[in-house]
Amino acid sequence: MIKPFMRGLGAYRYAHRLVWKEGMWKHLIIPGLLSMLYFPLVVGGLFGGTFFGIQELSVLIGEKWLPSEVAEWVGGILGFIVGLLGIYLSYLLYRSVVMIIYAPFIGLISETAEEKYHGSKGPGFSIGGLIYDIYRGSMVSILTLAISLFLTVVCWLLWLLPVAGTVIYFIGMIITQAYFAGAAFMDPVLERRRIGIRASLGHSYRHKWHAMGNGAGFMIMMLVPIIGWFLAPSYGIIAAAISGPNTMYDAPKRLGK
Repeated sequence: MIKPFMRGLGAYRYAHRLVWKEGMWKHLIIPGLLSMLYFPLVVGGLFGGTFFGIQELSVLIGEKWLPSEVAEWVGGILGFIVGLLGIYLSYLLYRSVVMIIYAPFIGLISETAEEKYHGSKGPGFSIGGLIYDIYRGSMVSILTLAISLFLTVVCWLLWLLPVAGTVIYFIGMIITQAYFAGAAFMDPVLERRRIGIRASLGHSYRHKWHAMGNGAGFMIMMLVPIIGWFLAPSYGIIAAAISGPNTMYDAPKRLGK
C-alpha cells in the first residue's frame, strides 16, 4: 500500500528532472497557460456572477417582502457563501475540465516523457492518432468526472453525520480526487499499449494506491497558486509516464537514473 503510493508520488521528482534538465519545459507552455487561465476565468466568473445575481435577487426581495437594508445585508451574505461554494465546485471540476482542455497535448507530453525516461518509442504522430487522443482523453475525463461527482455527493451526504461524518467527508474527498486524477494521468500510458478505456480504468483500480500517489502529487502542487496551476497537470502526466509503465509488471522496476 505505502510502496505503490510512494512510487506514484516519488515520480514527480524525476518528472521535474525531465522538465528542466531534458528540455521538456517547452511542451508545457501552451497547456500550462490554458490551465492557469482556468481559475481567473471560471472561478472569477462563477463568484462574480453568483454574487451579482444574489444582489439583484435581494433588490427584488427588498421591493416586495423585506426592508431594502435587510435584503441587501442578507443578499450580501448569501452571495458570498454561494460564491465560495462555486469556487469549491470549480476546484473539484478543475482536474476533469483541464484534462479535456489538455486532450490535444496529453499524448505528446506523455509519450515524450516515456521515451526520454524509459527509451520506449510510441506509435509516432498522425492526424488520426491526434484525433483519437483528443476523443479518448475527453471520454476518460468525462467518465472519471461523472464517477467523481457521484462519490462527491456521497461524501457530502456523509458530512451530515455528527463528528465522524466530517472526518469521513474530508478523507473521502482527498482519496477520491487523488485517485481519479492519477487514473486520468495514467491512461495515456495504457492507451499506447492498446488497452481500452474500460480496461484502463480497471488497471488503475487494481493499482489504486499507485494512482492515488500520482494524483496526490498533483493535488499538492495545486495548492501553490499560479505556478502550481501552470505546472501541476503536465507534471502529473509526466510523472505517470515515468512510473505508470512499471505497473504493467508484477515486480515494478526501481525508479531512478
